[in-house]
Amino acid sequence: MTERNQNVQEIDSLMLFQFYAEWCHPCKMMMPVVNTLKVKLEDWLNVHQVDVDQQQELAVKYGIRSVPTFVVLKNNVEVWRNSGVLSEQALEQMLISLR
Repeated sequence: MTERNQNVQEIDSLMLFQFYAEWCHPCKMMMPVVNTLKVKLEDWLNVHQVDVDQQQELAVKYGIRSVPTFVVLKNNVEVWRNSGVLSEQALEQMLISLR
């Protein structure tokens, strides 16, 4: 990949942070949804799954107060946030609209 293509890819990509906890039932419900979208949208979506109990500093940095919480960054700027359970279709449509 050329340097120019790498820059285009970085600009065109989104980062989805999925903040979760092992003890959280709604979080467990969202895991297969996020894992499916991770594969389906891999060309332009970077997914980071963050266990709030293991990575407390990151959870504090993003002001996470409940799980599951989803935070989307575009060019390192937060462009969307949602807490709670979403359908695969709803999450996918939101991510596509933010692209």
